[in-house]
Formats: sequence, structure tokens, C-alpha cells
Amino acid sequence: MNSTGIFCDPELTKSSNYSCVNRTIPSYSVIDVASFMHIFPTVYGILCSVGTLANSLVIYAVASCKKKMVSDIYVLNLAIADLLFLLVMPFNIHQLVLDMQWVFGHFMCKAVVVVDVSSQFTTVGIVTVLCIDRYVAIVHPTSEKRTIHWTIFIIIMVWVGSFLLSIPVMIYAKVVSKQHMDMCMIYLDGPSDMYWYTLYQSMLGFIVPLIIISTFYTLTLYHVFRSIKRVKRKQSVWAKRATKTVLMVIALFLICWSPYHVIQVINLSIKQPTTTFVYVYNISICLSYSHSCINPLMLLVFAQNYRDRLCRRKELRSQVTTSKTTMKTDGVSSVSPDTTHRCTAI
Repeated sequence: MNSTGIFCDPELTKSSNYSCVNRTIPSYSVIDVASFMHIFPTVYGILCSVGTLANSLVIYAVASCKKKMVSDIYVLNLAIADLLFLLVMPFNIHQLVLDMQWVFGHFMCKAVVVVDVSSQFTTVGIVTVLCIDRYVAIVHPTSEKRTIHWTIFIIIMVWVGSFLLSIPVMIYAKVVSKQHMDMCMIYLDGPSDMYWYTLYQSMLGFIVPLIIISTFYTLTLYHVFRSIKRVKRKQSVWAKRATKTVLMVIALFLICWSPYHVIQVINLSIKQPTTTFVYVYNISICLSYSHSCINPLMLLVFAQNYRDRLCRRKELRSQVTTSKTTMKTDGVSSVSPDTTHRCTAI
């Protein structure tokens, strides 16, 4: 949860965006920061529009394939999680335009916060299990557990777990009246709650998944490079292509989310935020939001099979009358469908 803000008790803080731990009067220019913040509604609007379109294309590309692979299920749910997050972004944009004023009431405040945070945890969870799936697919290709039904069960557990992890945020999210206006925020009671919230968000939303991702991807790369000379060339190309695609997904996750979580931890020890820190803090939030936009674009650009699906669906629609082969036998016509369009895994 980023843009709606995190508050401690009003008696402990004078800032809407930063921790109340050991905080004194800000040393930065409020006017300069306000001017800087005015560019973010436009940036978020662009991210929201492009990301919604890109995620919709990914969902369409996967859903249009009748025979889905295991990795398709992960990619589909990753796009859905990003799309859900982008659909609540206009509420955050509206709040920024009105200088943090919230006009949608208590229920929508909690709903937007829960969707925001649960989508974040879902995205992290899917990237993590996708990395584990690559390990199983490459190192243990004959595993009986790697099936569509088992994958759907795992995905359901990720969604349920993400919702459960967002319950603390649901409890603390509320509309608070401050400076003669209503603001939607995660309202914490004091410094100790701020520490625990940051620890909970960083550990479960970044550090633990990062350890799991690093471990399994290192094992996967080790196996790929060790066996690259022993396997057939076709299998080697497939393994390298699949590994490269997942590596890009993981790298994008790290690039977009690392700055935000690092800044969150640093924020706990800062007594007097400088103008530079305020700029970096808000840029890190913007970078974390951009993940939901860049992730589907990367799949559409670099994952050849999803581009092929979109192009082939268009071709199949225009050639629906010519994609059938007619054979005449003893004066009777028999029709056989064109089966050249097949789905491939990333």
C-alpha cells in the first residue's frame, strides 16, 4: 500500500507520508514538494492506461488458447493480479489530484487498500511459485505434481494467502479527518506499530520471496549449464528460452520493488527528511507501481509465443473460411480442421 499514505497518531507526526519514529519538523520546502507531487497523477494515469491495455492483451492471449500449459496459468493470474491493482489506481490518482483528500467514503477506502495490498502480495507470490515451477520443469521434468490441476490449486492458495496477509491492513485502513479534510490511510497508533508494519511488509512482501527466488533460480541455472552439453540441442534451446523469460520476470520484480522496500526501512531511522529523500521516496513508490505496467509489456515484447498467439488469432479470424482443408472421396466431401495453431509454454 503506497499512495494512500501511512499515518501514526496525529500527536506523533506532522507528515502524511513518512514514519513517526523520532520525527521532527521536516526540513524540506513544502511548496517544492507539492509542485513535485503534481506530476505523479499524470505519470500514474499513463501507467494505468498502458498497463490495463497490456494486461488485457496478455489475458486475451492466454485465454484464447484452448490447451493451456502450466506456465500459462501462472502468467494468466499474474496479469489478473496486475489488472486488479491497476483498476483501483484511479482512486489513488483522484486522491493525489485533490491533495490527498478522500471523497469515496469508509467502505471504498478499505476496499481500495485491500485490493492494492493483496494484489501486491499476489504478484510477489506468483513470481515466487513461477520460479519454483521453472526449477521443477527443468530439473525434474517427469514430476507428476506439475499438472494443470495442481497448478490451479497452488494459485488458489496464493490468492487466499494474499488476502489473509492483507487483513492487518484492512483493520488499520480508515478515513481520518486531518487539516479540515478526509484522508484515506493506514492509520497506525505509534512508533512500535510502524516498526512492525514495515517489518511485516518488507519480510513477507520482499525479503522471504527474494530468498526463495534466489535459491531456486540458482539451482535452476546450475542444472541448465551443467547439462547443456548432454541434452539434445532442441531441449537445450527450450530450457534456455524458458529460463531467460523467467529471469526477466524476476529481474523486473527486483528492479521495481527493491528501492521501495529499502527506502521504507531507511525511513524508520530518519528524524528529519530532506528534499532529496522526499523525492527518492515518491519515485520509489512510482517505480513499484510501474511493475504492473512493465511486466505485461515485457511478456508481449520478449515472450514470442504470446506475440504469436495474438497474431495467429487475428490471422485465424480472417482466414476462418480458408483454414479448412476439403478432401473429396467418392463424391463425398470431408472437412478436416487446420491444426497448425498450437500453444507453447514460456
